[in-house]
Amino acid sequence: MSIGSAIDTLRNRRVAFVDPERWDDRNDAEYMRLYKQACGLSSLKALCCTESPETYHHWKVFTTSSDGCFIDFKKTPFLNSIRTNDDYFFAEMEYALLTDMEGAKFKIRDLPFLKRAGFEPELEYRVIYTGACQDDAHFMPIELSWIRRIVLNPWLPAPIADSIKETLREICSPHEVKVTASRLTNSLTWTGHGRRIAKRGK
Repeated sequence: MSIGSAIDTLRNRRVAFVDPERWDDRNDAEYMRLYKQACGLSSLKALCCTESPETYHHWKVFTTSSDGCFIDFKKTPFLNSIRTNDDYFFAEMEYALLTDMEGAKFKIRDLPFLKRAGFEPELEYRVIYTGACQDDAHFMPIELSWIRRIVLNPWLPAPIADSIKETLREICSPHEVKVTASRLTNSLTWTGHGRRIAKRGK
């Protein structure tokens, strides 16, 4: 998410569920529309998460580079908070090839959790909200204790990253939330291994 969205999440103790109609993946948006129509729902909002480790793909596709960050939630308390609320349901995404679809026995209930195989590296975990909502987004309350860590993108200059870390920690106070900057593209440990390899000769 953007750093601005993270500030809203932390300050207001909430996460935003958005309307799938705005998604770039029109296949996915259409499956959500079909599900909404088939179930006669007046509203359908979704929160898309990932169970994948950090990847370069995540930073480049789901954020706008230097404005991006991610919040690493503890899955169990997050889902337990909505488990008995019938307005919410959740599951891992299932990924299928076009050649799999013709003979597949998917049901209407599978539509929100079905994507093309090309998206499988995302390892998406999706939460759906079907309750009443007249706004562009539905906000689900959260507890800061559910947050394992917050990671800033790897392209922020160090002084700016330090300032943002301090700001996010202040917002979370008195809860102690770990805030770090990603080292995916600029790891001294990784480049150190390369230097040792280079010294070994041909």
